[in-house]
Amino acid sequence: MKALLKDESLDAPEAALKAARHNVDRIMANVEKAANKLETERKRSRIVDKYWKMVEESRKHFRTLGEDRIRVALEEAGKGIDRALVNAQVEMELEKELRHVNIEFQNKILKLQAENDQELRKQLKLQQEIHSDHMADVIKVKEHEAERQFLRRLDEKLAEEQAKFKTRLASMLGRLKGIDAALKARASADKGAHKSQVLWSACQALAMSLKVVKGNVPWHEQLRPLTCEISAINSAASADDEFVSAVLNGIPREAVQRGVYPETALRERFLKIEREARRLALVPDTGASLPVYFLSYLQSFFLIPNVRTISQAELGDEPVSFEELDTYDILLRARYWVDRGDFARALGYMNLLHGAARSIARDWMAETRILLETQQAATALITHAAAIGLLYL
Repeated sequence: MKALLKDESLDAPEAALKAARHNVDRIMANVEKAANKLETERKRSRIVDKYWKMVEESRKHFRTLGEDRIRVALEEAGKGIDRALVNAQVEMELEKELRHVNIEFQNKILKLQAENDQELRKQLKLQQEIHSDHMADVIKVKEHEAERQFLRRLDEKLAEEQAKFKTRLASMLGRLKGIDAALKARASADKGAHKSQVLWSACQALAMSLKVVKGNVPWHEQLRPLTCEISAINSAASADDEFVSAVLNGIPREAVQRGVYPETALRERFLKIEREARRLALVPDTGASLPVYFLSYLQSFFLIPNVRTISQAELGDEPVSFEELDTYDILLRARYWVDRGDFARALGYMNLLHGAARSIARDWMAETRILLETQQAATALITHAAAIGLLYL
């Protein structure tokens, strides 16, 4: 073990090598102690041998001396005693003494041997315990080193797996954030699209309210307030939508509070105004005599409207001169555009009227202007709502 520990190529932790050297030194010290004790016991056995020789010599001396003393005593006691008997008795006593001495010596030898065996077993047991302790220390060091290496590899593996997990988690988190942002953007877009659809529907409702006819109701009963439609547009529009606010504020107050006559009502009313204006075509603004009224009335019966008199250049909205147009020509052109739903062109021609015809058409022109302004606002709102909706496609 000592030679093995001196080998530099030995691959073991320094703590294990240090513990092993300590155990080897302790074992060597115990072995040296046992050797010294064994030498002491050997010396004691040599002393026993020495004294045994002295005992043998003493025994030989006491045998001869005793035999002489017995023989002298027997000779003095009586010359007739048989020498053979005396020798037999002496031999018997000597044998008896010899056996006694042998038994004592054997007992001492056995006692010494037993003590030596006990001490040897004790030392062997001690050495075994030391070796066991050493092996236990080595095993413990090995276990500690193996546990340390295992924990190190486990930590490295855990760190590697944690890095992989964090990478995957970061990737998943990025995707989730992207999905969340996309969903939020989609939700915002859907909300905006829905809001724009609601706004568009409210604007369409406003536009349709300017065209819908209430059954067979007379034109003067078709006046319809726009408060509900405008409130719906205000609710559907964003609070920061300045365009909607500006357009709604531009709608005439009469249209909001009182209401607007729809196109059907204004068309019906135009037909009546057209008849009256044709009858008063010759009457000036300041009025005229009764014959003038009668003549104007008769003339309206004899003149037959003919749309063929309208030139293609005029229908194509090309520059033309309106100075030569009389009341009948103006009414003819206004009727042409009213029949086709173009109240803006019709109002442009009605503005050319003069005299009594213009006076009776003034209210119709004002109502038509309110309708056109409201329609223009509705068209602008519909276009704005459609443009907002395009942002969310």
